[in-house]
Amino acid sequence: MTVHFEPIGGILLVIACLVGAFVYKHSKDTFGTGKGDAASAVAAAAAVLAGLILIFGGANKTSEASPTETANTPGDCCMIG
Repeated sequence: MTVHFEPIGGILLVIACLVGAFVYKHSKDTFGTGKGDAASAVAAAAAVLAGLILIFGGANKTSEASPTETANTPGDCCMIG
């Protein structure tokens, strides 16, 4: 199965990943044993991605079907193929 992403969606995902990597690199671990808090990085990336989708990619691109395409004719419910 092929999933099609619009170019703007790919750009938004890359920006969110970069923000997540930046947060991971510049944060401290909860226990102080290492560098980077993975939970904070994932949360920051998800928040940035959600915000960017709402700003740039939130429009529904589906078009409404014309009335001639949705008109039902007798026997349509039983046709196979």
